[in-house]
Amino acid sequence: MLLYGIGLRVRNNKYFIKDNNMNFREFRITKNGRTQVWKIAIDGDRYVTEYGILDGKMQTFSDIPTDKGKVGTKAYVSAADNLVFHVNREIRKKLESGYVEFIDGKPVQEQITEVKFDQYLPKNFCPYKPQTDISESALNSLHKKQNALYTKKHDGMCHIAVHHTFGWEIYSRRVELSSERFPEHIKLLEKSKFDVGTILVMEAVCFKQDLSSEDFTAISSFCRSDPPKARQLVEDKEVPEPVLIVFDILFHNGKDLSNTKYIDRRNIIISTIDDLNNNIDESEQLIRYVQTFDVSPETWEDFSKENGWEGFVVVDKNSIPGDKFYSFDGSAKRPKGHYKLKPVYTEDVVVFAASVGTGKRLGTIGALFVKQRHPVTGEWFSCGKVGSGFTDESIAELHKLYIKNNIPILEKDKLAEQIDLSRTNDLFVIELEYGERQPGTQKFRFPVFLRIRNDKGVEECFAQRLSSNEVEEE
Repeated sequence: MLLYGIGLRVRNNKYFIKDNNMNFREFRITKNGRTQVWKIAIDGDRYVTEYGILDGKMQTFSDIPTDKGKVGTKAYVSAADNLVFHVNREIRKKLESGYVEFIDGKPVQEQITEVKFDQYLPKNFCPYKPQTDISESALNSLHKKQNALYTKKHDGMCHIAVHHTFGWEIYSRRVELSSERFPEHIKLLEKSKFDVGTILVMEAVCFKQDLSSEDFTAISSFCRSDPPKARQLVEDKEVPEPVLIVFDILFHNGKDLSNTKYIDRRNIIISTIDDLNNNIDESEQLIRYVQTFDVSPETWEDFSKENGWEGFVVVDKNSIPGDKFYSFDGSAKRPKGHYKLKPVYTEDVVVFAASVGTGKRLGTIGALFVKQRHPVTGEWFSCGKVGSGFTDESIAELHKLYIKNNIPILEKDKLAEQIDLSRTNDLFVIELEYGERQPGTQKFRFPVFLRIRNDKGVEECFAQRLSSNEVEEE
């Protein structure tokens, strides 16, 4: 779709450069008074990009996408089609981050840097995200000042609701229209006292039947289905009706709240949604606001683990986000005053392969592929790979173990899928830490290597924290 005009001709699904010359498409964005330029073109079986400051020295990057999948299957993608996919994806990412295409030195469209409520939200609009962590001393200080509000980190998918002059619209975090998935929620918003010029940021979640835990698999299936299919999933009771949990408000009735304290923004949300949900049973409330909990720096982690939560977002109630509240470059800013608190777990896993090292690890190993035994069936399953937490010393020690035990070092990650996981001889165990597992695959999210466990046997490595429905289904 975005590829046409890049200088390609199409014949029998074959792609090639006209006259064998590269014809760059050019994109620009202006930040802090400086104009950044990014260009892309196809040169035979590779794509080439150039980037830098306007009228300055440009840096060049190129890559050659290969074919994907097994030939003869629906999953197979030829190298030529994969090249087109990569080019389109790179262009889309730039457009979504606020870049504007230029032809002959003139913009195809203007760079959008403000919200206009009589128009749809621009694709490059992006609300803030909380900072990824907070130091122990800073958290203690915030708590002692009685400024800390501990809100649950919900396991869902971020959405944005906007009250335009032409009505309410709901967008995904990537600013794709999603209103048709949420017709009942739109009806409720229309009854609220949030007037034109309001922007709410919220988490779409699906609750399990007990209402105490969230089903990420269900909300993921709902949000990734096209709107008719998503509504059918709800009607067929394959997934519950999602709940939209508001965690902040960016604009209120036309007023930009960038310079408004969090506690004042929260009070607006609470009073308006309480009024909306008056006389509605809690189980039927489709729009809610994020709750706070009476925990402390000493108790929040145990509280999260006991309840099986993803963690908390702790907020300084007096914080003011300023110019980091939202952006028009497609990337979320992280203002002070909002911090993730995620519990950490450790488990023992078996290393069965590695990827080839790059950069400073060139000539040795990169990430480790790991596996565990299912606690019910005893069968081995892949838990993904671990690529962080290493020191130069641990990498050297791990590399020796790989060579000694003839463990494969792979040039492509997909080759790991072909390895027989039942092998247990001449393998070794490591300990890692992580925050959670991916629903369905049960692979670790953001695992970090801790140490080699010479005192642990391979057969002892049973998974400790599979999701409850995964164990029950077995």
